[in-house]
Formats: sequence, C-alpha cells, structure tokens
Amino acid sequence: MNRMSQNVYDNEHFYKGYTKIRNNKLSYNEMIEMPVMKEELPEIKGKKVLDIGCGMGKFIQYMLELNPEQIVGLDIYNNMINNAKEHIQDERVTFVVSNILSYETEIKFDVIVSSLAFHYIEDFNLLMEKLNKLLANDGILLFSTEHPLTTATKQQEIWSHVESRFNHYKLDHYFEESARPIGWLDTEVIRYHRTIGTLMNTIIDNGFIIERVIDTGNTEMSLKLWDEEHIMKVNHRPPFLVIKAKKS
Repeated sequence: MNRMSQNVYDNEHFYKGYTKIRNNKLSYNEMIEMPVMKEELPEIKGKKVLDIGCGMGKFIQYMLELNPEQIVGLDIYNNMINNAKEHIQDERVTFVVSNILSYETEIKFDVIVSSLAFHYIEDFNLLMEKLNKLLANDGILLFSTEHPLTTATKQQEIWSHVESRFNHYKLDHYFEESARPIGWLDTEVIRYHRTIGTLMNTIIDNGFIIERVIDTGNTEMSLKLWDEEHIMKVNHRPPFLVIKAKKS
C-alpha cells in the first residue's frame, strides 16, 4: 500500500480535522517545517515549478509571490485540490488530481518541491526515478519528510516519561524498513519508514547531487510563540528532515 491507495483526505471527518490542524498558525508545519522550506527554496523567478502533494496550496500561495513562470499543483485528493482552487485563482497555476507515479507531462520542471508527502509513498526508488525524468537538467528537488527517527518506532505511544528526570522519544526498529500504521484523527494512516542512509543513497543512485540536509529543530518563531512543552519536544528529536538535491 502507498499514499495513492489511502483515501483518508477524501474522508470528510478526517479532512475537517486535518484542515483545522493545517490552518493553525502555531502548527508544526508553520513553526518548524515551512520556515526551513522557504529558506531553502531556490530562485524560482521565471521558472517552472511542480508541487507534489500540494494539499490546500499554502506553499503555492507563497511561491506565487516570487514570480514563477508556471506552477503545477499535484495532489491525489479531490478535497485538497478543490480547497486549493477556491483560494488560488492565478493563470500561472494549474491544479491536477493525480498521483506522482502515474503523472505524465511534456513539461520539464526547473524546481520540484514537496511538503510532507513522500513518507506516504512505498517505493522511494521508483519515486526518485520519476522525479529525475520530470526535472530539467540542473533542476532542483526540495522536499520535507517525517524524520526517520520519528517514523522508526512501531509503538503508538511515542513518548516515555520518567518522573522528575526526563522525557524521551522512543526509538526502536530503526533498521526495519516497512509500513508504519499510526492512529491519527480517529483514522489509521500508513507511513513508510526508511533509514536516513536509504533516503540519501536512493537519491544519489537516481542521478542527484545532494546539496543540503537539514534536521529541523526549533526556529525563531517556535521559540517565541510556543510553550515550554512544545519547545522541549522538538529539542528532544527532529520532527522533519528537509533535503535539497540537484539533478546531475
């Protein structure tokens, strides 16, 4: 199973819960992940951009301010694309309901971005092979994924607490690369755990040069706006991994 066979975001109960989380300005996305993605985004003025798993189009709204020539927003969920279309009416943007592995186009993209989608795709090698074909020569791939240190554990209760001593995040089954079902918003969601080495080597093996690897930690925004507990949890472990690579 991979993300393309999970219809959770087209389930109205799940979708409403997700939308509430995603629209929270104090969410992990806004406080931790997006500041890094925006910082690492290459020059896109006059460029063709593909956003994989574009969701409600929040990153696209930001990128439009940077004057790209064209953006294609790709997502497999009708709810997501319909939401994005409601909020973005710009002739430079095209929204497509499709999964990335079956997506076909004549466009060669200068930049491909993806926010927290790739850990839902089972075959990472096939994904990287596909992205290499979609990118123009010297094109840039920038994506975030749930950090392998967070996807490794098979336990549903991910934090342990020893009173008066410390909290710690559970790490187990790190080298067992497989599906990781989790309960989220009263729904079972399937993520795929891969080691950091597998991520790096698969990217390299498919014709990319890795330029940046970032373990996301607290940002100026999170340190200013979050409470002590949220800050502590991020200090204990990086929630996301951001990778920037160039097609060689």
